[in-house]
Amino acid sequence: MTTGQPEKLGLEELRFPEADPRLKKWSFGNLIAFTGPGMILASVTIGNGEIFSASRGGAVFGTVIIWTFVLCAIMKAAIIYSGGRYIVLTGEHPFQRWAQIIPGPKNWLALLLGVLAVVCFPSWAVAYFKGLGQWSNWTFHTDIDPMVWGMFWGIVGFATVFLRSFKIVENFQTVVVGLMIVFAFVAVFVSNPPWAEAFKGLIPSVPSEYPAWVRDGFPDVASRPIPLEIIAYLGALGGGTYDYIGYVGSLREKRWGLLGVPNHAELEEKLRRLDTDQARIPLSTDPENVANGRAWLRAVKLDVLASFVSVTILALTFIILGDVVLGTGAAETVPGDDDILTDQAAFFSVISPVLVYLYQLAIWAAFFGSLQALFSTIYPYTFRESFAPSFKALRDPKNWQKVRIGVAAYTFLGATVLLFSGISYTAVISFAGILGGVLSLGVWGFAQLWTEHKVLPPQFRMHKAAQVLVAVSSLALFVFGLIALVQFFQDFLG
Repeated sequence: MTTGQPEKLGLEELRFPEADPRLKKWSFGNLIAFTGPGMILASVTIGNGEIFSASRGGAVFGTVIIWTFVLCAIMKAAIIYSGGRYIVLTGEHPFQRWAQIIPGPKNWLALLLGVLAVVCFPSWAVAYFKGLGQWSNWTFHTDIDPMVWGMFWGIVGFATVFLRSFKIVENFQTVVVGLMIVFAFVAVFVSNPPWAEAFKGLIPSVPSEYPAWVRDGFPDVASRPIPLEIIAYLGALGGGTYDYIGYVGSLREKRWGLLGVPNHAELEEKLRRLDTDQARIPLSTDPENVANGRAWLRAVKLDVLASFVSVTILALTFIILGDVVLGTGAAETVPGDDDILTDQAAFFSVISPVLVYLYQLAIWAAFFGSLQALFSTIYPYTFRESFAPSFKALRDPKNWQKVRIGVAAYTFLGATVLLFSGISYTAVISFAGILGGVLSLGVWGFAQLWTEHKVLPPQFRMHKAAQVLVAVSSLALFVFGLIALVQFFQDFLG
């Protein structure tokens, strides 16, 4: 039975552990020191988001759509930061608090977003299966059915769930993201793009029609409504709720803020029983504790900043390269279901043919690293945080490895079914991106604003400008997602 009285639960005023001294000032070294979960988040979207979707967008529309990627990255970063700051300030995942404060049946919103996320798991995984299948034939000069290769890499990826070290995953994914940024940066400058046109792409402008060569040579692309095509790119950029729920949960590994207090599990159980319709979370509001809490928030800011700056840089470089190498007046080809990766090799052959081999290595690292991270880290955390408020067994740390194996097995088996169903690569990433990468993020943002207002003392809430940014971002992503979802089913059903 819940109570509105913190003292009856043994909840005294909550104080933060002393913040790391490096959080007292901003520097590049500190930025690197406080990244990790964000790099895992960035890496799980690189293959389908930046390498495929951004390249395709640049080839089809050119640099005129750069502004949409920048704007979307800002909106997604604001929403994911709102969740990350909450868990660091309170020691509990926001989904746990929604059970108390969201009107309607208990836990309904966390369960809804959890179900939507879980539905998307196999879609993203099979996209990596398909990409690695094509990569293997291309790299090893074989003529094996790509589905066979995809299954091989899926099995290897599933096996990584038995690696228990978060640090191994974190370090590997940081290297992957760094390699891709270096390669893409060099390729952009060597290809000498029309910089003036690229900067004009920061000014909002929506294409009115597809280029003539797309309409003539790629009627399947040109048949898709332009808003659907662009919003599908944005859904893949930087991930979605299926990643962000898990990202927020993975901050437990870092032990920032109240996540680092002794006996955290006991604190979290007390908070779960706290009825915040009657009482706020009892954070001490003396100046010293407020300053300490806000210092810990810089760790989340640095991590989210590093993640979204990385994916934005990659997206913009691949848009520019897609335009210069694959687009109008160049190769005039569109990366699609049968050529997910190979067209982009031309980005690096402009530097030197030898770099194509390095590109192949980087592609493997991006796709396999993403598959490994979602199997072993991101998706298990997403599942746990979505359903733990409703099922006590999921909150027991002793069951964590069972959760990881179970979620990885479901994702693997679901992806296998999709792989052999023959469903198109473009269709699966479009559906998952629109549903989880755009539409449901709008719901998340509004729920998070309500949560802060309801349970946090005013001293710990976001500044007004940040609240406005989250509100505008949430509304925009929800509306864009709704429009695109309707268009997707109209297009999919013919």
